[in-house]
Amino acid sequence: MKCLKRSILLILLSSASIDAYSAQAFDDCPTEAMLFQGSPSTVYEVDLSSGSYRVANNQNTGATGVINAVGFNETDRYIYGWNKGDSTVTRINQLYLIENISVTGLPANTNFFVGDVFDDALYFYLRGTGMFKIDLSTGDDNFTAVEIMTAAEATLNLTDFAFYPDTGELFAVENSANDLYKFSFDGSGNASFARIDSTGLTGSTTFGAQYFDVNGFMYISNNVDGNIYRLDLRDISGTIDATAEFFASGPISGQNDGARCASAPVVATNTDFGDAPESYKTSLLTNGPRHFIGPNFFFGALVDDEGDSAVLSGSSDDATGSDDEDGIVFINDLKQGSDTRIQVTIGGGANTYVSAWFDWNDDGDFADDGEQAITDQLLPPGVNILKLRVPESATPATTWARFRGARNTGITYFGGVTDGEVEDYSVTINEQNLTHNYYPGEGTWVTLAYEDNWPEKDDFDFNDVVMFYRVDTVTDTNTGNIVRYDISGSLQAYGADFNNGFAVQLDGIARSSIDEDLTKLVVNNQTKHAATVLEVGTTNAVAVISTDLKAEITDPVCSGSEGNYYRVWQGCSSDSANQFVFEASIPFSTPLAAGTGPSMPLNPFICGLEGRYHGDSFSGNPGRTLEIHLKGDDITSVASSSFFSTNDDTSTHTNCPGEDCDTYHTDNGISFGLLIDGEWNHPSERTDILAAYPDLEGYATSGGETNTDWYLRSNAVINQLFE
Repeated sequence: MKCLKRSILLILLSSASIDAYSAQAFDDCPTEAMLFQGSPSTVYEVDLSSGSYRVANNQNTGATGVINAVGFNETDRYIYGWNKGDSTVTRINQLYLIENISVTGLPANTNFFVGDVFDDALYFYLRGTGMFKIDLSTGDDNFTAVEIMTAAEATLNLTDFAFYPDTGELFAVENSANDLYKFSFDGSGNASFARIDSTGLTGSTTFGAQYFDVNGFMYISNNVDGNIYRLDLRDISGTIDATAEFFASGPISGQNDGARCASAPVVATNTDFGDAPESYKTSLLTNGPRHFIGPNFFFGALVDDEGDSAVLSGSSDDATGSDDEDGIVFINDLKQGSDTRIQVTIGGGANTYVSAWFDWNDDGDFADDGEQAITDQLLPPGVNILKLRVPESATPATTWARFRGARNTGITYFGGVTDGEVEDYSVTINEQNLTHNYYPGEGTWVTLAYEDNWPEKDDFDFNDVVMFYRVDTVTDTNTGNIVRYDISGSLQAYGADFNNGFAVQLDGIARSSIDEDLTKLVVNNQTKHAATVLEVGTTNAVAVISTDLKAEITDPVCSGSEGNYYRVWQGCSSDSANQFVFEASIPFSTPLAAGTGPSMPLNPFICGLEGRYHGDSFSGNPGRTLEIHLKGDDITSVASSSFFSTNDDTSTHTNCPGEDCDTYHTDNGISFGLLIDGEWNHPSERTDILAAYPDLEGYATSGGETNTDWYLRSNAVINQLFE
């Protein structure tokens, strides 16, 4: 009947009906927060549980300017505040229409923006002006303001405050250090304040709306970003913990003030909650994850609403509604130290940001470092496959995972947002003991440097592709069998005019022996979930790290006299290194027998791109058939051997594969692909390698017997190096 009454009032908004109902109070104690924004004020009703809101006043409030310093009077169920346009106190009814009230005793030419109501009294505060109390029980014709704090005492920088329900303590979070303060009133009613503690909040803040609920939780709304924070002040009899925790996302405004019936609970409507045990922050009481349900941004086909999480009754929402945990499928077992695939179905019609948390250490929460396994992964509608690695330190146990899909980025495993869904799952972590064998060593690198004009020497500067490189051979600790190879590195220089790909062949390892679905490529800490790591059509397994390294270079790129290159021109040392940092994981379907894997460093190479020019040495575009490997390494099954023994190359591609494989060198034995122990200072652009490192020639002509330290900086011509 209440809703019908409100609807009739809104429909009959003729001038006569407005007059008839202009003095009508609110029917009850609203559970929403009323937020006044802008000039003239727009009023929003805000569901504090999720931050969802709607415009409450379908017509102008009647104010000519900002309405501020508002509070809800539970005695007569009106909102009172300050009408800046008319410089007076105003009373606001349930239609959000104003009725100005004359008040004596307030300082002239002053506008208030801090206020609240308690026990039928309106309180105003302004720094440098004072604090005033207005008794609302005396009637419309004799409202009088009494000063209860002098201008000299009113030094606190506030934009709102709120009264504690029942007891009447007054609290405020100020805007300088974001500390919580408490106001006290002596026997004569005079006010003073004292700092309680820091809220822990930092950054740009203006808390223009502050509220309480019936349980004693305090809510503060930040004008800058709209975020609503909650302070647990349920027990104020002893030491108060002032820590503020993100609670929900609300509307943003430069001008914000709020009122709320403090005796009302915060009630969730049309909201989805999680199902994990309460220790994971699941219910509204513990600030669990919750989404106001909209038409998009949900998982699977189903999403149901609850007033609160069903875990409070020892169950899940499946027992009270539909089984809406239908968006996530764990395709592979979760094993310590191994990757797994997760199928995520986006059921709405919009791209959705997905984040996920796993209780890896089985301690009953998602709060530990590394437990957010997926962060703001934007997924399109339909079925998507995500890959993630279970930490080796994960505890073998049956534990919990939480997935949240939302419209916006940056959500946590707790707190309320508009739009989306949360799905909690019980998962089992299986035990697996792994051993790591690093080449050249854990935390160290070798350098790969290529001349991409092969079979011509051209400038022979070996900065066309320069890469730091490492291989981790991951084995089963119990058997010694090889579980996978993790290949990692970073691009250090790119001085090529041509476009080159970079890949690694696993010599003697059939492509079919690789678990292709679980191969994974991570670039710049971002997993390329849809990347095809294993090259199609090869006999041996070939891991494609990049199909076009030149395209991986973003900003900055230092321009030289003949083009835009990456970290090759002298004077361009400010170029950002590590623009392309990668890790490729190549797991076996069945672990490879111990001692049977290819020798290190495997077989890394650069290659041409289809449809791209690669020099005048070729009658046409060689495309993918062009490969440049290290000296003595074999080509893949899709490469051409016809380029050997042409131009400046004197190798013959004989005795391949094998230790006597003759590939990729000049007449003096210098390779077109160099493997250097450690991190190397490469030559600057257009500087012949022998001009920068003269001892390389002796090393090459001796077959590696002499000048073995040719690559050291101490043996280089320093002014010929990239600096």
